[in-house]
Formats: sequence, structure tokens, C-alpha cells
Amino acid sequence: MIVNGIKLDLANLEKPLLLVSEEDEHLFQRLIQPTIEKELIQCQLALSTRKSISLVKDIWLAMYRDREKLYINSGHAMLYPIRLILFELVTQAESFQRLAKKSRGDACLSLIYAVILIQFVLQWLKDRFSGNQEVYGALKRLYRVTDDELTREPSYETREQKIAQAIAVKAIRFEVRENNQEFASVLYQSYNLIVFLHSKVNEEDGKESLLSLLRHVAEPLNLFYKERYTANNQSFTG
Repeated sequence: MIVNGIKLDLANLEKPLLLVSEEDEHLFQRLIQPTIEKELIQCQLALSTRKSISLVKDIWLAMYRDREKLYINSGHAMLYPIRLILFELVTQAESFQRLAKKSRGDACLSLIYAVILIQFVLQWLKDRFSGNQEVYGALKRLYRVTDDELTREPSYETREQKIAQAIAVKAIRFEVRENNQEFASVLYQSYNLIVFLHSKVNEEDGKESLLSLLRHVAEPLNLFYKERYTANNQSFTG
């Protein structure tokens, strides 16, 4: 399918960080396509590339299934160091644990929660590292397709890109450690946003799903984001 003007094969994402069953692989593919087709402009960072969608998939599986009962595929994890560090930081957070309890066993709800969490995290990273070109160059590949990527095999990584990823991982660890409260606040605000969306669904007596609501309440969501997000940005997409 076409995502942000780029042809994307949803059956050919990056390899999963977690050991995943074939059944869950197919389930995610069935869920993610209509989610992307909803054109969730509030979540463009999370749903923009193979890399970002692969990260959403990792978080989705950890929410849908019990994270404590899942195992990291060590061979795959070595290939995607940035995805791995973000996965670890998100799934260790209290806000993630609270959301996972609400969505465990519900594949659709887990996907919506995962998309919102990754959107908040990528926006925070984008803001924190936009002035550091060395780190930002590696991070932006999570949500922006470059011209050279279109002409290469999906798994191809240059030596320079691998070095950049290693630098980015170190920088992310340092930034989160030095700004631990702010990072926790970002994840907590994603939790608050989900509570906000649930309240809107209840007001409509369940006539609209969370997914539909996420598409149509752009103004309230941007207002929520502006008022509560720690960096006071005016939109999700930046």
C-alpha cells in the first residue's frame, strides 16, 4: 500500500524484536492496513515508514500478549539497536504497564495504544535531538524515508549508518537518564490522552471507535497536546 507517497509492503517490515507466532504476524497485518488507511494525521510519525511501523508492531505485541511471557529475539535485536533501546525504555515505564493491563488480549485496543505511545516518544526524540545533526540523522530514519533507501534492499545498512545508530543509542540512553522525569511525563501524557479519548467515546455512547475518534478530533487533540506536553508543541507532527 502507499504510505506518505511511498509504496510499502506491510508483509515485509523489519524483523520483529520479539519471538512472534505466525498467527500474530498475520493478525498485525490485518489490523495495521485499515489503521493506516484511516489517515491518522495526528500520528504521522508513528505510521510513516517501515521502521516506525515495525516499532509499533513490537509495542503492540508486548501489549497484546503479556510482555513478561515474551522473549527477545537476540539475533534480530542486534540488527536494530535504536528500535531495541526505545522498546526497552517504553515497556519498562509505569504508564506502559498500566495501559498493557487494560489492553491485554484485545488486539485492536493494543494497536491504538501502541500507535499513540510511539507517536509521543518519536515526537519527544525529534524535539530533543533536532539540534544534534549526528544523532538526528539516524533518528529521523524512523519516520522519514530518504531517497537512497528507495533504491536499496530494505535490510541494507551502510557502515556509516551502523556507526550513527550506535551513537544515537548512546545519546538516547544519556538523554533519558538525564531527563528521566520529562521522559516519564511524556509517556504519562500519552496515557492521559488515551483516557481522554475513552471519555469521548463514552460521551458518544460508543457510536465511534477510538480509531475513528482519533482521526476526527484533530483540534481537541492538538489543544490537549499543546497544553499538557512538556515541550509545549502545538501539534503531534511538528
